[in-house]
Amino acid sequence: MTISDIGEDTSAGAEEPEKAKAQHQDQLASASTEPITTIKQVKKEQRRILFRSPGFIIGSLILVFWILASLFPSLLSTFDPGETVRNAEGGSMTSQGPNGTAWFGTTRLGRDVYSRVIFGARPILIIAPLATIIAVWAGTIVGMLTGYYRGIFDQIVSRLLEAILSIPAILLAILIVFTFGSTQAVITGTIAFLFIAPVARTVRAATLSESQLDYVTAARMRGESSLFIITREILPNVIGVVVVEATVRLGYAVFTLTTLAFLGLSPGDATNANWGLDVANNYPNIINGTWWPTIFPALAIASMVIGVNLIADAMEKAIKS
Repeated sequence: MTISDIGEDTSAGAEEPEKAKAQHQDQLASASTEPITTIKQVKKEQRRILFRSPGFIIGSLILVFWILASLFPSLLSTFDPGETVRNAEGGSMTSQGPNGTAWFGTTRLGRDVYSRVIFGARPILIIAPLATIIAVWAGTIVGMLTGYYRGIFDQIVSRLLEAILSIPAILLAILIVFTFGSTQAVITGTIAFLFIAPVARTVRAATLSESQLDYVTAARMRGESSLFIITREILPNVIGVVVVEATVRLGYAVFTLTTLAFLGLSPGDATNANWGLDVANNYPNIINGTWWPTIFPALAIASMVIGVNLIADAMEKAIKS
């Protein structure tokens, strides 16, 4: 063997570890990008299923209509909600059925029912979404903390949540509003408080399931802090549950708010357009054949709740697919 042969063998031997190292790095790179690609594909497929869902499309159209009604009620209505509708002779049109002038008829005070339905969407879409955001935000924090730390902290908080859930929601709401007043802030806070417990329970169950998986164990072994694991590891994997829960609670918030208004526990002037209050003020007249001042606000409530629930069902099916 010549000296040149020995040099070639040595250089070839030195190149082998370099090639192996390069191959190992390529494998690690492909392994690290594969989960990201898979997650993106899953999310893309979920969005495709969601946007093609008839329930999501119908629910979105209903919700968009009421959002536009709350933002631009004057553009969609024909009269002021507190105005008395008058006929061509100048007389007031009281308790008139649906007609060409008043599409949904008039109340016993001569107010246009259609305009009151349109203007009545505004207080609903101010209080209900705000209360839902507060409830979901607080409930998610409580649920993730109890689901991750468990132990005595989980037991104490869970018992408190169960105590709140054991009281009928509307009864608890009436008690709080009677005690602190029927202002907009009190009603918003009351509805938010009612929904913290169910949101926390749902998020806790999802967090318990996620905290047992390998990626959380690996994060702990790397020495990551609990805050990092909760916010950067677990939260992205339970965000779908949180979004669905928020949509469901929005429907319940609309129903709870209108129920309080029906009972006379609504903020503002009693003459203001309010679906629940209009139903309460006019339903005794149904036995006299004057059904329109009650039916149309009730249909508005039902349509909004149904629209929100259709969106929630479609999102839940897309996430589980």
